[in-house]
Amino acid sequence: MTLLLTILTGVLCIGGAVFVLLSAIAMLRSRDGLSRISVLSSATGMGLPWMATGVYIQHVVVHGFDVITLVKLLVAIAGFIIMSSVASNALGRAAYRSGAPLDPATDPNELA
Repeated sequence: MTLLLTILTGVLCIGGAVFVLLSAIAMLRSRDGLSRISVLSSATGMGLPWMATGVYIQHVVVHGFDVITLVKLLVAIAGFIIMSSVASNALGRAAYRSGAPLDPATDPNELA
């Protein structure tokens, strides 16, 4: 059972790290600020919860099950998801209102 949980930990942590890495590469390839913000929100909304879950499973393997740590994990995951959506919305609005240039492929411009 410990081997299975360790493998699951590795899959979750590496999968989350790969997701964040691919999001970083996509950010570098994005043409405008709004696209970069969109990619950033997916990294924080998907990659970080996977890694946090992997760390929690490893904590359970080493130290045993603890309800307080589970509650901390659930609060952290909820925070990642809420922060991701709210922050990307606020950053997108700020980028658009500041007059940051948009990619011509952003058509139609429904933000106006």
